[in-house]
Amino acid sequence: MVLVEQPLPDHFRGFAAVVERDGGTTYPAICRAVAEDDEVLSLLDGAPLPQRRPLLLLAAVHFLLLSGVEHALASHYDTVAEVRGIPLDRTGDVTVAFAAFCRTHRPELAELIATRTTQTNEVGRCTALLPGLCHLASLYGWAEPLALLDLGTSAGLNLLFDDYSYTYRAAVGDGTRRAGAAGSAVALDCSSREDVEHLPELRLPPVAARVGLDLSPVDPFSDDAARWLLACQWPDNLARFGRLRAALANVRVSPDPPRLERGDMVNDLERIAGTIPGDGPLVVFHSWVAAYLDEAQQRTLAREVRALGRTRPVHHLYCESPFETPGLPTPPSPVPREGPDLATVLVHIGPGGAPVRLADTHPHGYWIRWWPANT
Repeated sequence: MVLVEQPLPDHFRGFAAVVERDGGTTYPAICRAVAEDDEVLSLLDGAPLPQRRPLLLLAAVHFLLLSGVEHALASHYDTVAEVRGIPLDRTGDVTVAFAAFCRTHRPELAELIATRTTQTNEVGRCTALLPGLCHLASLYGWAEPLALLDLGTSAGLNLLFDDYSYTYRAAVGDGTRRAGAAGSAVALDCSSREDVEHLPELRLPPVAARVGLDLSPVDPFSDDAARWLLACQWPDNLARFGRLRAALANVRVSPDPPRLERGDMVNDLERIAGTIPGDGPLVVFHSWVAAYLDEAQQRTLAREVRALGRTRPVHHLYCESPFETPGLPTPPSPVPREGPDLATVLVHIGPGGAPVRLADTHPHGYWIRWWPANT
């Protein structure tokens, strides 16, 4: 991973700042305390190097609490209180409770950390995926069904993007646009930093195939796997947690759930793409997964996706942080910026074409800035 050489305490401090910017309070306090606790930090010694990040430890603790492990820490987590029907009680120090939990349940945590990987199937990112796919469908006059291949698919929930409802609201003024499946239990709300009219036409594109590729695909029909996905959420963001629970419930009743394949997103890409029938347009997309590759692997990924175009039209659509993916060909921002470009960026590379920066987005899909030149 691009940033893995950073000292682990700095990872925790950095993650605290990221969560805090999004309104979280529980994890920032915990992460800053863990950064000073060598004994708790050492739990991550058993994790594979690319997974040696704060979220893996945090998710392992959250998973045990969601599974019913009794401890005072449970009453500090909104999500656990809701799932288990226990009262919230934040009178104690959450950082002390967290450290005590890690010491008491060290063997169980060590096993989870050694065998699990962070799986953040964030359906909120569909607020960027939908306009991106609409943009591609419009290039074919909405007549060509798109075959979808999602890299780092987790449970494949984003492949069912057309089962969700969308509301885009102008950040200034009262402009609103709605799209998707009206009345869906998975309701996604997104702020448009430009006028909502700058977004492309938002009708559901025809889909020919839905395939996901992941090193450790998550079976959404497994209660244990679903609980791990939920554990990778933040414990004081009930809206995001509830959205994921609804998406998991949705895939379980889907008449056509996505096909999930186990494999490496670079080395197995050609093999899996070859199993997708037809000669129509193939969209290879991914979001917040290329950061788990080093820079050389990111460059190889871009070449391998382009190489798929030998047999059919291929579109590479990705939503990644340029700061963590220097090996991907991400165009600079259309507007001047001071300092590093830290936005999550939606990029499209069409058949034989140059990369186009379609939009900047929030990492969890809370806002989008669609660049008007792409409308």
